[in-house]
Amino acid sequence: MTVDAPVRIAVTGTPGTGKTTLCVSSGWDYQSVAELATSNGCIENTDPNDGAAPVDVERLHNLLLESWEKTDKPTLIDGHLSHHLPVDAILILRCHPDTLRNRLQARDYSMEKTDENTESELIGVIASECYANTGIPCIEMDGSTLNTQEIFDRLQAWITDGFKPPRPNEPTDWIAIIHGGD
Repeated sequence: MTVDAPVRIAVTGTPGTGKTTLCVSSGWDYQSVAELATSNGCIENTDPNDGAAPVDVERLHNLLLESWEKTDKPTLIDGHLSHHLPVDAILILRCHPDTLRNRLQARDYSMEKTDENTESELIGVIASECYANTGIPCIEMDGSTLNTQEIFDRLQAWITDGFKPPRPNEPTDWIAIIHGGD
């Protein structure tokens, strides 16, 4: 299946869910939020306490809204803040918290940063932010059970089908899955 739709898709999710792996292997154009923020002067100096470089997302959104030309092909926007940018649809990559913890530890994240990101995934912080933006179609995919090619194939099918459904019927609820909620 080949998608030639002129769309920008935010590929978002907690760090470690597979965003960059998907974007790099897709064969599509992609841009990272960090690159966009840097080139638009919307990134601050790296915080020595946590190694993060804060992005002025609101300013970046407004600048891109004014400057982004219509795209003529599918483009992926990679980053856990990408859903805050003026995109056409959002792919939320999810990951079982145990798998995510292992991935983050393998990246040598500090225990504090690993715990923070695992908890964020457990309670669905990024997914919740995405669903609060009611005008943009969203789809969730589990990067702990699907491989990169399966995710990409499903993304292409969703785009080709006109982003249907525009929201998942049952967003991922890790607490219910882990604890057998009713």
